Amino acid sequence: MATWIYLFRHGQTIWNEEGKLCGSSDVPLGDKGLAQARMVAERMKNVKLAAVYSSPLLRARQTAEAIASLHNLTVQVEPDLREIDYGDWEGLKVAEAVEKFPELERMRREDPMNFVAPNGEPMKNFAERVITAVQRIAAKHPDETLCVVAHQTVNRFILCWVMQMDFRLWRQLRQDPTCVNLLQVREDGLWRVCLVNDTCHLDQLVRR
Repeated sequence: MATWIYLFRHGQTIWNEEGKLCGSSDVPLGDKGLAQARMVAERMKNVKLAAVYSSPLLRARQTAEAIASLHNLTVQVEPDLREIDYGDWEGLKVAEAVEKFPELERMRREDPMNFVAPNGEPMKNFAERVITAVQRIAAKHPDETLCVVAHQTVNRFILCWVMQMDFRLWRQLRQDPTCVNLLQVREDGLWRVCLVNDTCHLDQLVRR
């Protein structure tokens, strides 16, 4: 017996295209992101799902709703899956953050558990809430298959936790828009990573 969790990043937003930090800002999907959401939903249409969970942020909910619509399911919003709040950094390009806050950006990369953006959320608190959220969701669905739609940093920290990686390596885990990660939670409580950052459903979009 096992619980299977398909963990997705949302589709692309305009801010993603512009290289801006979205964080907890409620940025919707762009046209490309909506197309990506339709494609990942099509990929999942023959998978028997017990539930679809989403971050409360619009870009994640739009992606989750595309998946849920093909399964006659209602998206269940989990507030603790929201992206980290970057405070005053939100809307900045990473290059701008580096220029304005070089020491903080170094800490974000090299010592994330002590990083806090100005007026933002401590990354340590963020990590604790997203890991607790995915554990709580899994506990509700023993021996079932479900979808969780979240964000780049959320997914990276969950994957680090499952693989018992040092959180300083979080940025080395690539998470593309609408990528698929697959987690297995065994009956004995062991978590496994079975797939990371798979985007084969976007091949047709790339060829265009």
